[in-house]
Amino acid sequence: MSCQAMDIAVPEYINERLVEKSLANGLGLQAVRILECNISRATANGDNYMSDVFRIAVRYIDEEKETSQETHTISLVVKSLPNTGQRGPMIEEMQAYEKEATMFRDVVPALSKLTNGTFFAARCFYASDLPERLLVFEDLKALGYVTVNRQAGLDFEHCALVMRKIGQFHAASMRFAAERLDILKQKFHFNMFNPDYKEKSGQLNTIFVSGLEALINVAKNQWNDFDPTIVEKLERLVPVYVERLRECMEQDCEADGGYRVLNHGDLWSNNMLFRYDPDAPSVVQDVAFVDLQISYYSSPGVDLNYALANCPNFETRTRADELVEVYYGSFRDTLQQLGYNARPIPTLAELRRELKRMEFFSLVSVVSVLPIVLMDHTDKLVANFENLTNGKDADKAREIQYNGVNYQRIVRPMLIEFNQRKMLDV
Repeated sequence: MSCQAMDIAVPEYINERLVEKSLANGLGLQAVRILECNISRATANGDNYMSDVFRIAVRYIDEEKETSQETHTISLVVKSLPNTGQRGPMIEEMQAYEKEATMFRDVVPALSKLTNGTFFAARCFYASDLPERLLVFEDLKALGYVTVNRQAGLDFEHCALVMRKIGQFHAASMRFAAERLDILKQKFHFNMFNPDYKEKSGQLNTIFVSGLEALINVAKNQWNDFDPTIVEKLERLVPVYVERLRECMEQDCEADGGYRVLNHGDLWSNNMLFRYDPDAPSVVQDVAFVDLQISYYSSPGVDLNYALANCPNFETRTRADELVEVYYGSFRDTLQQLGYNARPIPTLAELRRELKRMEFFSLVSVVSVLPIVLMDHTDKLVANFENLTNGKDADKAREIQYNGVNYQRIVRPMLIEFNQRKMLDV
């Protein structure tokens, strides 16, 4: 019996043998007979940039059991990080596979165990980098978790749930660091800019700078009554933009009394799935995280600035301070439950200092990531990694992104606020 693909091109290494290895490794099933497996695409076009994601619906018999005719079903998700196109060098430079494999094999299970089984992310059944880099997970959708409409943004309840869960995650990582600092410093010492990588691809620079230039162009030519001094400041920012981001991200936050946590690193709505109350479908109960491929041991201001810039819907953006307090309550309570004593538990004032330290990342998130988050689905163009880095299609994508009504409604007041906070000054 071979795996059947549902009208899509599937790499040949995603096959029955991979399913068998995954069930052996993830469930301890050493004698499995696969009856049926159907492969489909797990994410919509334009929802994943670094990876290709497939779902495999499996029907099998466990032949170790005496009643071996009993059939079982399981749904698996395969995340492939191919060494092709524009993505290949970037995945290599960012060590995306190595980070994610370490997160799912060594770190997330430990954080979950520390917090009495808190469900942070799907179990990883199998990870391998030969013949291609891939990870196989249990399917969160089979556990009742679903994606949300990223263009709509998250309301306060969803955002608060994310803040509580990432607060637990960060707190558990501080406890983890007290015992396994080696793994955090060795594997998670950078976010996007790999200091150990000699041949830098320059693609990050292209994505960030092109985004800023596209925003300037739209603000200059299409926004009525927008403060021209803000546009001038954005223009002056262009040549130093990526270097400012690098300096922001690479700060030694412990040198002046700050503190570090293990950040998710890419905490936007595409990288979280939600579970709802079956009896009240509008009531959100839980959130789980995916895509732990650029996790970073640094200031909690990394995750918080990024998430608060990219996730909330328009109405929830005025309640950012409340969300920070929700996060802090969860973070502090978790550290107390863990009996954390490696250093005094950070105060809310210290947390706000970390947010301030990393605030430039908030600007970059609004300028370079939020347009992708809010990009309207369009028949003209699929928003994938190639189309964000390459020529005409990249220009077309940015034109759609930066002209979006929802984006402008959010970004105009934010640019005014960033200006008032002197974040645009060079």
